[in-house]
Amino acid sequence: MGKTTAPSADTDSSPAIRPELLRLLELLPPDKQREVLDFARFLHEQMPVPEAAREVAYPGAVLHAAPAGTLSALTGLVALDGDAVADTEALYDDNAGQH
Repeated sequence: MGKTTAPSADTDSSPAIRPELLRLLELLPPDKQREVLDFARFLHEQMPVPEAAREVAYPGAVLHAAPAGTLSALTGLVALDGDAVADTEALYDDNAGQH
């Protein structure tokens, strides 16, 4: 196993962390560097979204971010069973005489 270093007092601030992080990253083999990259991406995805980025304006609409937990309230609003072909045919059969 490689030598581990104890965190020093100066690693508590961002400017001091970066050089140490890069130094240690360079010492890792490429497959371990990919693991660190994957983990860093995971951590980045877990960060809260800043309020300014939550609302994105589009012509005629404003989108708001919502937590994934709100999706459970949508359960049961759409039926997953049925026959789409039969429903489509019925729709066109009902409107056939209106052309």
